[in-house]
Amino acid sequence: MAVYLRRAILFMVLLIAVLQVIHLTLLSKLESKKVERIKRSKAALNEVLSENVHTPYQNNDLIEDRKRMWNLVKDSSILDSSGEYRIINHFSRAQSLGYRNHVRKDVTLVTQSSISRLHHLITVMQRWQGLVSVAVFTLTEDISSTIEAILLLRRCFPIIRYNASFHLISPLRVPVVVSGALSSISRPSDYSFSNVDCETATELIQALQPSNINYDHKGVPFPNNLLRNVGRHNAFTEFVFVTDIDLIPSYNLRQQFMEFAVTNRILDESMKEDKTVFVVPAYEVKEELSDESIPRDKSELLRLVDTLEARPFYFELCWKCHKYTDYDAWQRERQTPKLTVLFEVLWRDPWEPFYISRNNVPFYDERFRQYGFNRISQVCELHFSGFKFSVLNNAFVVHKGLKTANTFHKQKDLELEKNRLLFRQFKNELKDRYPDSSRRCY
Repeated sequence: MAVYLRRAILFMVLLIAVLQVIHLTLLSKLESKKVERIKRSKAALNEVLSENVHTPYQNNDLIEDRKRMWNLVKDSSILDSSGEYRIINHFSRAQSLGYRNHVRKDVTLVTQSSISRLHHLITVMQRWQGLVSVAVFTLTEDISSTIEAILLLRRCFPIIRYNASFHLISPLRVPVVVSGALSSISRPSDYSFSNVDCETATELIQALQPSNINYDHKGVPFPNNLLRNVGRHNAFTEFVFVTDIDLIPSYNLRQQFMEFAVTNRILDESMKEDKTVFVVPAYEVKEELSDESIPRDKSELLRLVDTLEARPFYFELCWKCHKYTDYDAWQRERQTPKLTVLFEVLWRDPWEPFYISRNNVPFYDERFRQYGFNRISQVCELHFSGFKFSVLNNAFVVHKGLKTANTFHKQKDLELEKNRLLFRQFKNELKDRYPDSSRRCY
């Protein structure tokens, strides 16, 4: 009897081992098929992109787009929660989105801008190589020039036409567009760039707005957090990367992150509620560097750091706002073939990193306008609600130009103090919003 029992137990052990091998083999095959499917999808996308970016933007297309935008200005805006700003979602829609708004397993770069800074989008798109959602702020009287700037970018840069969506935000209290433009839809704009040389696109867009400072709009508060939220609401991907328009990402960061996501299975349904954001270190480089000299990868960036042509973001202006990224540790690790997490950082006040996250993280508090505490308030809420911050090894963004005190507008300190008081109130509100959290923003 004991012999039969031992044999039965041995048989069961062998059977379980065989079943485990079969199970692991099937899992491996499924994973291989998943990776192969993603590769095929990428190849198909690249083929479509290759075809579309070489499709000329015909004059009839431009005329129709201009007419459609003016119709949207007349008929299709909604109000923000404060009732002070008009929003037109998908003022110009990326061709690659088609007509469906389904959420894709991808990452969208979300950014915000005034008119004169839209030229930065050219380099951003070339580096990112994926979907971008741009929220554009304009005074009502400048809507005509904003339309022409967007049309110019779409005509001259097919990758912008294919992958960039624009959303328009304008204040209600500014007088209606001058010269009756709203009632003259068929009339060409006074600022028409239909026939200009694309080589002058950057200079033309910069010249549309005399001031190159986002916060100088004839006394109208610049609603940066509203812009960020509009950009996020219109990003139809599982992940988003919220940046400012003048921050240039390392080359092909979008594809590298998606490969990282597949390898680490963070796209799996079981990971939907994971509370991790992926920090992308920020740097600034000297203004004199040409666009071609802006570092494409970590090795190039570290060479510029060694020659003092690049330094951590806000190094002079607010070092404590970014130092917890731990730049020394990040710089000690040389570039590797694949993107991965290098280390985790515990949030400390007033750290405000840029990061890639799922599009289900808390939105930005739209009461913060103008300068100060607009991004840190949202990062503070991430910490308060239990998120962890994982720093990526090879990824980075670069600001062209060193941030110094004399690069800001005159009212900066007054706005900072006003938003400082609002931030104190905001932190108290978080205690009520997350009563079970033991974390605090200090």
